[in-house]
Amino acid sequence: MPRRSPQRRFAVSLDDAELTFNAAHFVAFPLAVPASSADSFAFDAATQQVVRINNDDVLATAAVRPPSEPAWFGEPIHGHDFRVSVRVEGPRDASGCVLDFIAARRSLLEIAATWNHRTILATRAPETEYREVSPTPENPVGEIVVLWRGAPEPRRWVVPSDSVAWLDALNASTEELASALLDRWLDKLVETGALPFPISDYRFALRLEESPGAFAEVTLG
Repeated sequence: MPRRSPQRRFAVSLDDAELTFNAAHFVAFPLAVPASSADSFAFDAATQQVVRINNDDVLATAAVRPPSEPAWFGEPIHGHDFRVSVRVEGPRDASGCVLDFIAARRSLLEIAATWNHRTILATRAPETEYREVSPTPENPVGEIVVLWRGAPEPRRWVVPSDSVAWLDALNASTEELASALLDRWLDKLVETGALPFPISDYRFALRLEESPGAFAEVTLG
């Protein structure tokens, strides 16, 4: 009978239907602009392409940018039913456990609740300006006015202030959301003592699914 190696690695996962939140986000994408010409370029909403423009061209639906500035295409603000799952690989404590399942799951639910039914906006979003409207008797919570100046055309959205969740990032992409969620979760694990050993002893993977089959994953360790 072959000898079994004493070197074993253990991992635990959390993935259930309650680890979800519903949120809207705004994502912008850089557009490749040819660098070989001094002409200006614009994004043509009809063809969804970057085009060169000159004095003879009129593109009423295009956002014009000089060649020295990148062109950005912004999606409409839209929502997802996000689902979170995590995997932790690491040493076992005296009880034979990698981490406290209950505390780890509770921490994930608490973070998800702060984003649930919110519009997530990136603080450093390109081509974007945020204007805060103070509360009034008619609107006691105030508003955040979102001004988009990129392609396919300028836009303006208004979101109630108490419905906004700010993300310190260039974009409120699913990748950035996953990264921020992992950071916040690790802070809570340390705070609650759910990890019996230093974070450097573990490997973490967090998956954030924005729709069935479409997800971002971030790893650490």
